[in-house]
This record gives sequence, structure tokens and C-alpha cells, in this order.
Amino acid sequence: MNKSCLALLIAASLSSPVFADDISDLKQELSHIRADYETRIQQLEQRLNQAEKSVKANNTAVTKIAQRPATRTKSASNNSFNPAISVVMNGQFSDYRREGDDYELDGFSQHGEGGLATKGFSLGESEMTMSASIDQLLFGQSTFALHDHEGETEVEIEEAFIETLGLDNGVTIRAGRFFSPIGYLNEKHIHAWNFADAPLIYRGLFGNQLSTDGVKLSYVVPSDLFIELGGTVGNGDQYPGSGENSGLGDWLVYARTGGDMGVSHSWQASVSHWQSSPEDRAYSGGHDHGGTGTPDPVLFNGDTEISNISLVYKWAPNGNFRQQNFTLLGELFYLNEDGKLNNSAELATYDGKQYGGFVEGIYQVNPQWRTGLRYDRLGSNLTASDDELLTDADLDFSGYHPQRYSLMLEWLPSEFSRVRAQINHDKSSRDNDDTQLFLQYTVSIGAHGAHSF
Repeated sequence: MNKSCLALLIAASLSSPVFADDISDLKQELSHIRADYETRIQQLEQRLNQAEKSVKANNTAVTKIAQRPATRTKSASNNSFNPAISVVMNGQFSDYRREGDDYELDGFSQHGEGGLATKGFSLGESEMTMSASIDQLLFGQSTFALHDHEGETEVEIEEAFIETLGLDNGVTIRAGRFFSPIGYLNEKHIHAWNFADAPLIYRGLFGNQLSTDGVKLSYVVPSDLFIELGGTVGNGDQYPGSGENSGLGDWLVYARTGGDMGVSHSWQASVSHWQSSPEDRAYSGGHDHGGTGTPDPVLFNGDTEISNISLVYKWAPNGNFRQQNFTLLGELFYLNEDGKLNNSAELATYDGKQYGGFVEGIYQVNPQWRTGLRYDRLGSNLTASDDELLTDADLDFSGYHPQRYSLMLEWLPSEFSRVRAQINHDKSSRDNDDTQLFLQYTVSIGAHGAHSF
């Protein structure tokens, strides 16, 4: 027994240096592992700090963009070398009891595209849009429209503008050509309208839509309730501005507000005021006073003011707008003009008041079907020191109130296509009632952004 203990003691004494060396090696290895982990932890902490800074910067940018009006969806991936391109084809078939050349809107002079669309099959108004984030400061968009006018296909630039991105304090600046922010419907492209044709008041005042070549400034107030204030300054070339000017021919101010009422209801209201001082703005019509065989145009010189009130209400069960929804839209316009009418032979003082509006209700039964009703009503009070000039300008001063009833039904196979049928009972003139039929298709190809509220 003693010999065994002695042997163990001898073995232990002989192996102790080996154990000591192993322990030293383990300590060194643990030290290396600890240093390696500390280095990796420091790298992870640096990456985490960078990620937090990036998220904070992105959240700030998103907040600034969210404060701006949602006119369209802008993708950060868009750039000047890879713009988002979309094409909207919007053909239609139109049928009237009256010919388009015989169309009259009593109390208003037709201008531009304010008459009836081409009878039979036509291109309607198709458009191509290109848009991109130019850099971290600017966004750009241009829209080219093709449409039939007086038997010919015309190409025009509907919009071409640049717009600031991420300015502080909810401020946005837009410069170029754009649809004027007067009312609710005017800023929307025709393919986004709920009916195949423009409201009568849009026809009478703007020849369908009012465009501006100029600058727009808007400011979104930082509050729980959506409040936007803004204005534009333009060159005044678009009807009812038109004519000669000094370069700054029209201006507009507007205010919008809106919000949600619970989960299923939302609303928006706006007021706007537009003003211009046209010089030699020409009316259609006229008589040949000089024996040249060409009618002398009637010209207007003076001041033109247009005021608008708009109200929109939307309902969607539990906020799910895609499945089922209802929209109620109403707009009122009032135009006041004070100046002079003249042609090559006559001169007269002129005081003109034109007013009216429309209301439309749209009900989407399910994602594939929508139906809607619209009612238009207009009025005018036109006086001049020489009634003959009013007649020459195709301005009916009898006090008749044009009106129209419209019914439409839409089939929506998908979010990219639509087939629409619409019928109007049109009483735009006191001399004729007309029944109008429209069959229309609208398809969207490419990266088309979302529309505003």
C-alpha cells in the first residue's frame, strides 16, 4: 500500500511541469479568444450605430415627404437614367343626336376642348408619363397627351415640371407646366375622372382644364388636422387668361383641409381664388365687318376672377377602400369679369358673371364594379352696352340655366384596366335636349403612381 502511494507521488511530481505548461497554453488561448470577441463586439456596435443613424435619417425624410400633398408615388429607386414610364390608353366611342359642331353651352363661349368629343370611334385622350427623382433635392415629371381635335390627332405637353424633395417645415416648390390647384378635379388627369367627359362648368370656364406655366408654392401646416396653404404665379397664357401680358399674367391662392372621421370615413374641403387681367382675349364666333370674308374676333380686355369651393367625402368599411367604397364630390365656381368688348367696328363695356357646379356620387359595389350619378347646373348674368357684341362672341344673355344628368357603369377587371358605359341627358342649350352615349376603355401600362385623395 505504501509502495502504491509512493508511486503516485512520484508520477505526480514528474507530470506537474506538463500540467503547468497546459494551463499556461489554455490561458493564452482564452486571452486570444477574448480579444477576438471584443474586436467583433466593437465592430457590431459600430455597425449598429450606423444603422440607427441611417434609420433616423430615413424616418426624417419620410416624415418630410409625408407632409407634402400626395400627388403621386415617388420611388427612391427612380433616377435620371432609369425614369418610371407609364402609358395610359383611353379610347372611346361617342354617339349624340346632335352633331358636335352644333353644340352650345348657353351663357358660355366655347374654347379649346370645351365642345363635344369626336363622334364615333376616337383616340379619346391617351397619355405617356415619365418621372424620376433627379437627385436628393429634385423630382421631375413630364406628361404628353394625344387626343382628337376637330378631326385631327394632336400631341401636347400636359405637364412638365420639377419639384423639390424634402425641404424643411413642409414647404414644396414646383416649377414648369402643371394643372392649376383650383378646385378638386382640375389637378387630376382625365383618365382619373369618374366620368368620360368634363363637368359643364369646367367646359365653360376652362375649355376642360386650367393649366399654369409658372411656379407653385405649398406649405403643409404641422398639425393633427391636414391643412395645406399655397399659391401659384403663372404667365397667364391659358384661357380664361390668354392674350397679351407682361410675363406674370395670373395668380392663385388656395387652402385645403381634411381628415378622418373614425376608421371608415374621411373628408377634404378647399377654397381657391384665381385672378388675371387678359388683354385682347379672343372669343369664338364673330361677324365679318370689313368685307374680308373672315369674321372679326370679339376681344375682351379687363379683369377676370374665379372663386371655387370644393368638398369631398369618402366612405370605406373599416378603411378598406379596395373592396367597397362610396365617394361624394361637389364643386361650385363663380366667375366675375369687368372690362370692355371690342372688334374692328364696335366697342362696349362688359360685366359678366358666370357660375355653376356639379355634384357626383360614386359607389363601388366590389373590386370589379362601380356605378355613379352626376348632376351639372350652370347660370350666367351677362350685360354689355352693345348686345350685338355679346351675340358675336357667342355669349347667350337670356339667363337660361344649362343642366345635365349623367349615369355611368364601370367594369374593372383589374387595377390596370377599366371599361365604362355612360349616358347623359344634356340640356346645355335651351333650344335642344340631347341624349349622349359613351363607351370607353382605359388601360394603364408601366409604372403609374398612385393618385391623390
